[in-house]
Amino acid sequence: MKTQAMTMNKQSLSGPSGLFGLFALAMLLFSAASFASVNPKLQLQNYSLSETPAQPGHVVALTLDIKSLEFDNCADRVAVQLVVSYPLSIQGSDTQYIEQLCYNDSDAAGTFTFYLPVDNLASAGTYPVSLSTTYEKRYTKLSESNTLNIRVGGSPAFSAAITTSNPVDIYAGDSADVTVTLQNTGSSLVQDARATATSSGIEVKWAGSQQVVGTIAARGSALATFHIEVPKNLASGTYPLDVKLDYTGEDRQNGTTTFHFDVPVKPKADFTANYGAKGVMRAGAVQEVNVTLTNSGTETASKLKVRIKPLFPFSTDGTVRYIDSLAPGQSINLTYVITVDKDATAGSQLSGLLMDFQNPQGKSFSDSADFAMPVRTATFAEEMDQYMPFIYLFGIIIALVVVKRIAGMFKKKK
Repeated sequence: MKTQAMTMNKQSLSGPSGLFGLFALAMLLFSAASFASVNPKLQLQNYSLSETPAQPGHVVALTLDIKSLEFDNCADRVAVQLVVSYPLSIQGSDTQYIEQLCYNDSDAAGTFTFYLPVDNLASAGTYPVSLSTTYEKRYTKLSESNTLNIRVGGSPAFSAAITTSNPVDIYAGDSADVTVTLQNTGSSLVQDARATATSSGIEVKWAGSQQVVGTIAARGSALATFHIEVPKNLASGTYPLDVKLDYTGEDRQNGTTTFHFDVPVKPKADFTANYGAKGVMRAGAVQEVNVTLTNSGTETASKLKVRIKPLFPFSTDGTVRYIDSLAPGQSINLTYVITVDKDATAGSQLSGLLMDFQNPQGKSFSDSADFAMPVRTATFAEEMDQYMPFIYLFGIIIALVVVKRIAGMFKKKK
């Protein structure tokens, strides 16, 4: 029986059906070999940040999820490396290793976490991070590369200061250009920035009250210059200058911030002048007049040089009057010889004084003070006064001629 069974098995293998079975088995083995992977394949499936966007000055965790895609081929000696640039850096090593990563491994097996400090002065924007994954299989070295975009956020923040003033010292009656530097200390730029200045006491000229600043970069600055005028009669002291900055952020949101400055108006001598004489000045006459000069300001003026302002119809010989000092509220009478033009019209005519002086610190100033003097036209008799010398001379000549003729007539009679 045993011999018979063995004979039957040999016959079955050597027959047509046995050959078909061997062929089918060979095809199955070939098919399995053709579908088997030659090399493993790793792929970055996902990445995440612990903070989005990353904030300047913070340390953010970057988590990478890497997966093995070939079910029948594991990756050996896996190395994951990051390359970053400013404003990002890597805390600790830039490369992490695992011995092997397979298709059936848990998700945690392919998770890599790097800690990235963000510089305090980072500007908002998107920054690239390069990821390189290398691995081996049977001494064959393989690699994959990816570029990750890390968003750094933040918001604008501003400080401001008056950096220049022209002139540096501002007095009552002055005009000045005041320049404000607007510093964006935040990490995000702004656009469409506009600076508007307002004040009380001093006047911000309408044409220069608003300045278009435009774009201010993160950590950047911009200048806004405002033209101010100080009334002549304004008391010395400190006066407010408020500057409002309106802008649009990178997120298209509108923002506003306001800054307050103190503008010092320094004490200064100021002057008024009055015509001291009671009489009315006559056109065409030369007259001595008294003018009262008063220091109506808040500081003593010294080394004064005072002269009449040459305004028609008045004129002088340019005589200068010198005053050692004139304290606030103090007055002094000055005498000038003034010529009134013969073509002057009747009424109150404007004149004035010109003053050069120094303050107690030795700084030189110039100022003027206007005043009015009454003028009347000359009568006919007063107009003839200027011709009287000629009339007298002509009369003397006529009288001499008449006397000579009368004397000649008497001589002929004899």
